[in-house]
Amino acid sequence: MIAQLSAWLLTVTLAQAPTEPAPAWLKVVPGDIDVVVRSRGIESTSRDLTDMLRAMSPRAAETAVPALTQLLDQFRGQLGEDAAKTPWAALIRAVPPGPDGVLPFAVLVMEDDSKAVLKALGSGKEPALRPQDGGVDEFDDPHGEGSWYAFDGAGFTAVGPDRSLVAAVASPAEKAFDATLTPGLAGPFLSGDVGLYVNVARLATRYADQIAQGRQTFMAALDQAAQASPNPGSMDFVKNLYGGLFDSLGDAEALTLGLDFAAEGLRLAGRLDLKAAADSAQPADDDGATLADLGRLPADAGFYVFMNMQASTIQKWQAMSLSMMNPGGKLDPATARALEGFEKLGRLETLGTMTFDGGLRGFNVIKTSDPKAYIAATEAMLTGMKGSDGPLNVYKDVKIERDVQEHRGIRFTHIVATFDEEKLAKLAAGNPQGSASLKAMMGGDALGYWIGTDDRRVIQATTPDWDRARAQIDQFLDGGKSVGDQPAFQAVRSALADRASFLMILSAQGLVRMMATQLAATANKPELKDLADLPSEPAYFGLSLTPAAPNGYEFRLSVPSPVVPVFEKGMLPVLQNLQGQAPR
Repeated sequence: MIAQLSAWLLTVTLAQAPTEPAPAWLKVVPGDIDVVVRSRGIESTSRDLTDMLRAMSPRAAETAVPALTQLLDQFRGQLGEDAAKTPWAALIRAVPPGPDGVLPFAVLVMEDDSKAVLKALGSGKEPALRPQDGGVDEFDDPHGEGSWYAFDGAGFTAVGPDRSLVAAVASPAEKAFDATLTPGLAGPFLSGDVGLYVNVARLATRYADQIAQGRQTFMAALDQAAQASPNPGSMDFVKNLYGGLFDSLGDAEALTLGLDFAAEGLRLAGRLDLKAAADSAQPADDDGATLADLGRLPADAGFYVFMNMQASTIQKWQAMSLSMMNPGGKLDPATARALEGFEKLGRLETLGTMTFDGGLRGFNVIKTSDPKAYIAATEAMLTGMKGSDGPLNVYKDVKIERDVQEHRGIRFTHIVATFDEEKLAKLAAGNPQGSASLKAMMGGDALGYWIGTDDRRVIQATTPDWDRARAQIDQFLDGGKSVGDQPAFQAVRSALADRASFLMILSAQGLVRMMATQLAATANKPELKDLADLPSEPAYFGLSLTPAAPNGYEFRLSVPSPVVPVFEKGMLPVLQNLQGQAPR
């Protein structure tokens, strides 16, 4: 369970292939452009965003929709009806802005009638054009002093205040944007209402000194925070985490995102390409059967997770998780050996559930090359934690009863890990509320595991008694009532990757109940757990991450509209209660 918890809590991060041929305008955009923003039209995007806001939160829509409508009306008033409906793409050089404080930019308006575009920019007045070399026309800035530039292209009009960008569009370089934008990057960028492209490598090189200075300043701030903390070593984990994020900028090549708004909810697709020399995980050769089994899991869980990756990667997350629990300390030899045992297992396929309703409960199915070695490593991890001298040891006792139950031809070992009250308090830096919150999340003074193998896979149930463990095993093996039967779960699953290295679907109700339970324990207000107005209709949201050849990652996020009312009606009264306000 340690492996699952570590990986689930420390992995987060999203592609869909273009359904139409790449648009011709990609061939005229400079290949070394820093940032490109694409829109399929201000009016259609505004309409879709309005529909989504109204479906997600009528309360928020009361304020946001009139503001969006006003902005759209202003846009129409300045540039006309056609401009609001026309697709466009903005090209941006992310360099220090000029005296006017504006980044160099140009806009490709997907409109053949260049005169109509320029006339709209001039609020109905056609500008006087001054021809320049290379087919570029200069004209007076329609909004102030200075000059703007335009180029009448095939199917588009390029216009903007930066002459070099407009000229680059008029005379495309040998390597244009269509060569830079690989098929993998193009998928998210060309999908949805809005697309974004960022040349991360170019910006990281240009601003290397500023990034280094920012890192140094940020780390110094964390050091100061550590000095004021009752547990200064806890900042070591935070520093390692954010230091890794700064380091990752050096490996990144380019990023694209595609956002799609609809009354049904928000979908985000993305692709991150890494440099050829970067250490990029590769997808496993599998038939997708394990991921398909995600829908066979019980319908009452809070988290549904699938992982397919090298055990060594999971081992690194375990080490990070354990270092967070043991800040500034070293792993004892037994725990270190247990981690090495996981690392030797090769690739792991894991699917499972986790919920905090009434305490931590879970069910996991793990495919590995050596199931018995996996079980041995799990036992060694728990006993190693108990034997540790540092804050990592939060257990008073770890009791292992091997082969105490046999069910459906599988012998199950029972492990009970009992928490130590004083050690939990120490882990919470002497904060009684923090200790209470940890106990509330775990569901009491101990965690019970039932773990066994049929020599093909490991089956593990985290639950206090055997009857509930057996019911979970039967439900999974026989089918029965499962989460895959729910339309809301099916909708989210279909929006994520067909095959992934990491996929998580969360129950909005389950997450709200978990948060309310922790806040109730921390604030010593048991009434916060009374979520009487929580919508009963299940609502789910999810994300997936997939390594993609040769050096990339694809990721997707789906947030259906019914998710937001769950948080509004569940968490808003809780937060108001904490602040001493009457729920509204």
